Amino acid sequence: MEFVKCLGHPEEFYNLLRFRMGGRWKVIPKMDQDSLSSSLKTCYKYLNQTSRSFAAVIQALDGEMRHAVCIFYLVLRALDTLEDDMTISMEKKVPLLHNFHTFLYDPDWRFMQIFTDHIGQE
Repeated sequence: MEFVKCLGHPEEFYNLLRFRMGGRWKVIPKMDQDSLSSSLKTCYKYLNQTSRSFAAVIQALDGEMRHAVCIFYLVLRALDTLEDDMTISMEKKVPLLHNFHTFLYDPDWRFMQIFTDHIGQE
């Protein structure tokens, strides 16, 4: 169905194809990894591991907007992962979701329950 919609806008199909065939490197501005803080380097590492398609779109943004959207995407992805995990009891999940915003300010906070539960099941 989406392909049929694309037929009404052939220029979009052409641009998408050109982007996928290597044109993205002309669109995505170069980012000097050496000038990034260690925190931003870590964010981009996780972004690239999490979603190649979103990573490409986010890295095509300019300057500070790129960094803000990268962080925003990772925070929402973490929140969504927590919310979607059916192995966490509601008694644990609800307080985690309600307090999630406070954990963002604590660099030592970790939630390893997801990983330890899955490892224990193997």
